[in-house]
Amino acid sequence: MRGRNLIVGIIIGIIIGSSGMYYLLINSPILEIGLLIPAVESINQIPIEGLSDNDQKPTLVTNDLKYTVLDVQKSDFGVKGEKPLEGGVFVISKIEIENIGKTEVMVFGTSWFVQDSEGRIFKPKTFDAAAEENEMLFSIQIPPGFKIVKDVGFEIPSQLKLPLQLYVADKPSTSDPVLLGRII
Repeated sequence: MRGRNLIVGIIIGIIIGSSGMYYLLINSPILEIGLLIPAVESINQIPIEGLSDNDQKPTLVTNDLKYTVLDVQKSDFGVKGEKPLEGGVFVISKIEIENIGKTEVMVFGTSWFVQDSEGRIFKPKTFDAAAEENEMLFSIQIPPGFKIVKDVGFEIPSQLKLPLQLYVADKPSTSDPVLLGRII
């Protein structure tokens, strides 16, 4: 009888442990901080052209939002660790968004994109992207006076025609895209 109870206890423990680990991996910010992203050698730093460490990074202030590009990386993997299509790479922009207004805002990714010199547009793929009308969209909720830093990834062809311009939401709600600046 004891052996049977031991085996049942082990099986129940494995089930509870597996369920807990699955929940943590799916619902925790561990993916955002990069602990589970593939090896570091797959990420290459791309300097923001024309800027030294002492210069200001591309910044845009519009309708209670302040956007700043903190970093740009080229990666063989997306923000969630996904692989690009054949012949593609990811450009991951670390963007700080500050709510300079007096009310909470929700920034939607429907109008975010990067555009190359040939006019081709590439939509974002991010850690919390969700399919809606065949596009990958995201939303970011920002309390008044707070800054949020997010990685936003764009899958682009590896033989891209430079420069690459980043467009973001003009205002917190549904809006037209506005040029933040050249990221590569």
